Amino acid sequence: MSAQPKQRYPRKSEIQRAIDAGRACGLDVAGYEIGPGGVIRIMEARASKPASNDFDRWQDQL
Repeated sequence: MSAQPKQRYPRKSEIQRAIDAGRACGLDVAGYEIGPGGVIRIMEARASKPASNDFDRWQDQL
């Protein structure tokens, strides 16, 4: 039986590389989330809010 690999948070250099890559793709980086499994999520300032009701979802499709 093998032991589970130890989870680790991403390093500062990995986070900076992800932010730089997002900016190079034209994203307006507003923030980021990091997780213990090495996950880095880049949040964009222009991200739209999800529709809160059926009418808004229908209106967005027009």
